Order: sequence, then C-alpha cells, then structure tokens
Amino acid sequence: MNYSHEEKYLMEKDPKLKNLILENKHIKVKKATKNYYHSMINLVISQFISTSAALSISNNLLKHFEDQYFKDKHFSDLSLVDIKKLGFSMNKAKSIKAITDEFQTKSFLNNMTLLSKDDFDLYLLSIYGVGPWTLNMFKLFTLGEKDIFSSKDAALRKAMQVYDMVPLSAKHDEYEVYSMLWKPYRSIACLHLWKSLD
Repeated sequence: MNYSHEEKYLMEKDPKLKNLILENKHIKVKKATKNYYHSMINLVISQFISTSAALSISNNLLKHFEDQYFKDKHFSDLSLVDIKKLGFSMNKAKSIKAITDEFQTKSFLNNMTLLSKDDFDLYLLSIYGVGPWTLNMFKLFTLGEKDIFSSKDAALRKAMQVYDMVPLSAKHDEYEVYSMLWKPYRSIACLHLWKSLD
C-alpha cells in the first residue's frame, strides 16, 4: 500500500492512529478549491447535521436552482423568509444572507487577498453564523490547509473515543491536547478519523 508522506509520519507518531490508517488504507486528499461561495454555503448547510443529510439537502437545492454549484445570484434576491422556505432554520437563512452580501459587495474576496491569515480568520468569524467549526472546515476543505483540527466537531470526538485516544468524559481541551501528536498534519488525521466512522 502506497501511503503518503503525511500518513507515514502520522503512523510513526501515534500507534492508535496507525491502526486506524491501516484499516482505512490511503486517503487521497482533494485539492484546494477557489469556489469559495459554494464552499461557504455547503458549510452552513452542514452545521449540526450529518454528512449524508447535508449532501442530500445540497443536491436537492442545486436541482432546484438547476445548477452544479451555489452562486450568490441564487440567494441575492431572496428574503430571509424565502430562504427559510427552502428548508433552513431562520439562523441558517440569516447566515446564507450574510455570506451572500459579503460576496455581492466583493468584501469576502477582497479580504482574502488583503488581510493577514489571522485577520481573515477574525473577519470570517464576524459573519453571522460563522463560528470556529465553520472557519476550520473552510480552511481544511476549501483552502487545503494541512494542520487543522476542531474539537467542536462531534464526529471527530466520537472517533477519538472509539479508538481509545481520549476517555468518554474528556473535555474539549483534552481532544486538542491529544491532536498535538499529529502536528503538522492534523487535517490528514481528521480525514482518517471521519472515514473510520463511515
């Protein structure tokens, strides 16, 4: 089996993660994407629900819009009530509206170019409905950053419990501390943890 440099490094660092990676086999990492709006809307859809449920909602919405990707024009002329009628909570509708406004005014793309990494993180967190989990998932799946871990992710916590990395009673910071074993490739470890639950 041809494992990546990152996977080999992780297997050397953590015997428990090694067992998991051997079970999963090699995972091919998707390349970073510049389709930022589509990614942000998908992340809002994914908040607090399972991956399969999020995929189903996303696919149904794209069929509704008769498009392959979410674009700001899909939501720009819709009211909060209209967006809610598409199957969202009011909070998610507000978040979609706020993200759409940022793209319509070009603020999102301008800030990506002009701001430092830390300042861009703060900017993203200032958008309604974007919290630490959404920020981390954007950095991992959209920007392709290799050292992202979020103890806010329930599936990651569950996988770490299943593989006896942390006790059931562990606090969030205990997950973070354990994840330090995997630096600087925590994103790759996350991909394996998620796959282990499939």
